[in-house]
Amino acid sequence: MYDLLVTGGTVVTATLSEPMDVAVQGERIAALGAPGSFGTDAQKVIDATGSLVLPGGVDPHCHYRLEFEGVLTTEGQEYSSAAAYGGTTTIIDFADQLPPKGLHERVEEKKAEAAGSMAVDYGLHAILCKEISFEVLEEIGDVIRGGIPTIKTFMTYGYMSDDGQRYGAMLEVAEHGGMSVVHAEDDALANWLTAKYVREGKTHGAYISETRGPLVEEAAVRRAMLLAERAGSPLYILHMAAGSAVEALAENRARGLPFYGETITAYLSFTQDDLWDDSSIEVNGKTYAGRGLLQNNFPTLKFEEDRDLIWHAIVDDRLQIVSTDHCLVRAEDRFEIMGTTVDAMQGGQAAVEIRLPVLFHLGVQQGRLTLNRFVELVSTNPAKIMGLYPRKGDLAPGADADIAVLDPNRRWTVRMEDLHMTPGYNSWDGWELDGKVVTTILRGSVLVENENYVGSKTGGQFIPRTLLPEIVSSPPDLRATQQLPAGRPALADA
Repeated sequence: MYDLLVTGGTVVTATLSEPMDVAVQGERIAALGAPGSFGTDAQKVIDATGSLVLPGGVDPHCHYRLEFEGVLTTEGQEYSSAAAYGGTTTIIDFADQLPPKGLHERVEEKKAEAAGSMAVDYGLHAILCKEISFEVLEEIGDVIRGGIPTIKTFMTYGYMSDDGQRYGAMLEVAEHGGMSVVHAEDDALANWLTAKYVREGKTHGAYISETRGPLVEEAAVRRAMLLAERAGSPLYILHMAAGSAVEALAENRARGLPFYGETITAYLSFTQDDLWDDSSIEVNGKTYAGRGLLQNNFPTLKFEEDRDLIWHAIVDDRLQIVSTDHCLVRAEDRFEIMGTTVDAMQGGQAAVEIRLPVLFHLGVQQGRLTLNRFVELVSTNPAKIMGLYPRKGDLAPGADADIAVLDPNRRWTVRMEDLHMTPGYNSWDGWELDGKVVTTILRGSVLVENENYVGSKTGGQFIPRTLLPEIVSSPPDLRATQQLPAGRPALADA
């Protein structure tokens, strides 16, 4: 007798789509078989007739309880059940190392914070913030060996490191088999353009798509790729919004370099035009002007041509992953603390719960994506690139029994008050979607059944990650730094 059977549905993975039943024993998938081949002799049977049976979603870019230097804090792990409502069974959060604390210390603090508080499984990225000391660099190898192989730096904002420190971090990451991760925006360009716009009186928050436009993103992406190539480090570029930056990434991927990029649900849904919506929104009895500003994220929304290119890029693999950058700042804090002008603009998204249904609606139902590519973008590719595969990201014997059942015929309207993230606002409020996750299973335990939460909200486990050899393998091109162009004399001979 099996512990759990999921019957009657169409199993969809990155490589197959056919009617099959799924048998689960303990926390793992035991077998897949033809419809009815396992009977109904199980401790529990989930009837998925008429639905798609998918590997649980993997969201590699979420922030829970992120503190902005004591000014405000994003929603905590107690809201992580929202991920399960949306079919995501594994997320990757961030441990942000700020001086004077060391990297080990912050990793342990973040693990302790999440332990017993997460509804879904989770991993961690490490962020090196501000000035990176040699002592912190020396901790990178241990952190990678401890299951956190992705090391992030900022190229802008108050958490940024300079390129020398970033290069030093990338060298350490390469030496120990990790992958460098960047938030790529050129700080100097953005600051100069912001000062120019303020001087010209163009202060509306929507102008941030121009002061932090495609050039700002592309310039940083190209710098980061140069440093990563010279260091011999794989590179993952977070939340890409600019078409020109995506094209730059594609150029280097075509050369065989182990570089990867993600975009987020917001960039596939909105453009700068949406930021100009100056209508009011009421939150907890307070009224704020500028509803459209709530769609913003950092990097900022770009333009229609950027969105169009990103859609094509997730189809043809110029981009490999659709994540969320879930970073839920209360609406009051966005307006009252972050701001509404081009030089003090708000950001953050409430998105982890609706990543799968929004992408399914816009992508699959509107004919942009095949079912298999949809699964690749939200589950299989994140698991492979982030070192969770084959445990996560697939429906195969031996994999964790992480399963999302999606009813493609379920038409529903997104209502902020019906979602399970911190209340206050949602950028997709009022959207009508075709397709909804109705059941979610984590390691064989049913968390959501028929849209009702029935499982544990604290059973998520920390999952150590090890990058796959095929993800990180590529020899660095050091010719530009170690060899002279033909015919040019060395300085000693000049």
